[in-house]
Amino acid sequence: MRKLLAVLSVLFYNVHVSALDLGIPIACDYGEDCIIFNYYDKSVEADVYTDHTCGRLSYDNHKSTDFMLRSHTQMKDGVNVVAADSGTIAFIRDGMSDISVDLIGEEAVRGSECGNGVIIDHKRGYKTEYCHLMNGSITKKVGDYVEKGEIIGQVGLSGITSFPYLEFTVSLNGQPVDPFTGDNPITGEINVPCDSLDIYPLWDKQTEKRLEYIATSLLTMGFSEKVPHSQGAREGKFSRKIIKYDSKIMVFWVDIFGIVAGDQLKLSIINPRGDVIKTETRPFTKNRRHNFQFIGYKHKDTKWVLGKYIGKVELLRKEGNEMEHVINTTTFVELVKN
Repeated sequence: MRKLLAVLSVLFYNVHVSALDLGIPIACDYGEDCIIFNYYDKSVEADVYTDHTCGRLSYDNHKSTDFMLRSHTQMKDGVNVVAADSGTIAFIRDGMSDISVDLIGEEAVRGSECGNGVIIDHKRGYKTEYCHLMNGSITKKVGDYVEKGEIIGQVGLSGITSFPYLEFTVSLNGQPVDPFTGDNPITGEINVPCDSLDIYPLWDKQTEKRLEYIATSLLTMGFSEKVPHSQGAREGKFSRKIIKYDSKIMVFWVDIFGIVAGDQLKLSIINPRGDVIKTETRPFTKNRRHNFQFIGYKHKDTKWVLGKYIGKVELLRKEGNEMEHVINTTTFVELVKN
């Protein structure tokens, strides 16, 4: 009897493995150009959420995996969305504008929260859904067969979103499934606890290895001669490589993902002589998923020093009894004559 069960388990496992073999659904350098900022919520309790690692990168009842671009500039340059596995196009929506929901309000996209999107029908009841695609970028039509890795559209800003990202959802017979844990091939159970060792990831081996868990990341940073705001900075409107000598202020800004309560953020501006002309350290008492911060140096009576100014960002986190760097990097801007 035990031998029979063992054989059946192997057979079920082999069927499961061949049913879906997902690649990354976005053509980006993961960890560099894009990151996952929301995972599938594993908790079945209301108002409680956790991702597959028992971490906090999710929100209540979220049943997708969200791949976020680091900036709007990437979206404008074009980032392809590809079929995670081969299948047939079952649904398409296109024609929705790429505009932040912060500007138009949620009511404007009610009933079309996914924005421009595609659904692909795969084998054995599996489907994958791709949301928030760029208006006019969808390259396929309903009924088309697509191969794994084939371009189906581009990342956009349609639907209920305020920044460019791909919302990727996997379902089995109409029920959402976490691609990082999969469904049990014997019992069919899809509600796998976050601490379970009995998992069957739906990613192919290369993708599973590639999608490392990133809890904290510097999304982007830059200099400006004006006081920036987060939306404009993320759209590339406050990123200068050169600042003119007659500018009144110099601002260094950062956009960070995954700040944890207890973290300390230190921002500094260093002049061409190596002098720190402005520095601030800001403690955080709450977790911050997506946080925009800046410091500025105002030109008064003293003259600017021409040359390269360095912006330095340090995010420190308590590990044991010590504060250790989670982020420690720099960028620069050139101050030149008019």
